[in-house]
Amino acid sequence: WLVFSLFSLVVSYGQSVSEWKYINNLTPHFIINLLWAVTIFYLFYFYFIRYFEKRQFIRYLLFSVLLSVALTLLLLPVHRFFFPQFEMYNLRYMLPPIAGTFIIAQCGSLIRGFENWFAGIRLKDELETRNLKNELELLKSQINPHFLFNALNNIDSLIRTEPEKASDTLITLSDMLRYMIYETRADKVILDKELIYIKNYIRLQQLRFREKNYIRAALPDHCSGIQIAPMLLIPFIENAFKFAYNSGKLPVVDISLQCSNNRLLFTCQNQCRKGRQSDEESCGIGLENVKRRLTLLYPGQHELFIFDDESSFSVDLKIRLS
Repeated sequence: WLVFSLFSLVVSYGQSVSEWKYINNLTPHFIINLLWAVTIFYLFYFYFIRYFEKRQFIRYLLFSVLLSVALTLLLLPVHRFFFPQFEMYNLRYMLPPIAGTFIIAQCGSLIRGFENWFAGIRLKDELETRNLKNELELLKSQINPHFLFNALNNIDSLIRTEPEKASDTLITLSDMLRYMIYETRADKVILDKELIYIKNYIRLQQLRFREKNYIRAALPDHCSGIQIAPMLLIPFIENAFKFAYNSGKLPVVDISLQCSNNRLLFTCQNQCRKGRQSDEESCGIGLENVKRRLTLLYPGQHELFIFDDESSFSVDLKIRLS
């Protein structure tokens, strides 16, 4: 805008230098031009750029021409008020303002386009960095010794009493490890595969508890054709089991997932006890990374609500998938 102001002053001075009686009118002339430019610039910077981004080029070009003509016809009479000698309806005087208005409109779209482009580059770099960090964190958190220790201990106890069930459970654990190590490298995975992993995880966790209704899981059999970022939901489920506390009310862990019309609705709730400060601080620990992943992967396409009270912790997540 500084460059525009200097340019406008130079041009206005050049046009009026031969007629010194109008030199005092340069200030209102400059103010009118500045308001003119600001109006058309920010109309395209904030609003009409969306037609270009949606590849509606004909509509964008049509709006550019029509608004340039309309704004010129609207503001030219204001110039005539300060410059009575101005021939407002002379085509020779009308074409340059229309062309200038059109150019400033394109500058608004161009600058907004460059800003979006640079923002996209920064977002991509951050996402790549975050994904690399996630891979390390997933290896640390998913294949953690506590989970493996509990799973293997449960399998060991089943070997003596229910050897067939122990064998099935061992295969389940093997499938989970294979999925975590090999199939989560892609940016997106089929939601059905993620569902199988979640069900297997819940199945292994169920072995730890004697109460049959300790866990309630309402999960669909399949969500055909839908893809999702890998291991996006499991941290919420892990968090629920990690801090679950049986206060006598069942279920202690309640998980629900629905998918329809490319929309995913996920809820996860667990009872927890907050008697000590460490417990209060830890009921929702480890979820900041998931929140950031959601922001990077599904900007403007998700809603995440976390409810934390004295006896329970719950997550409500909605994602619009493609």
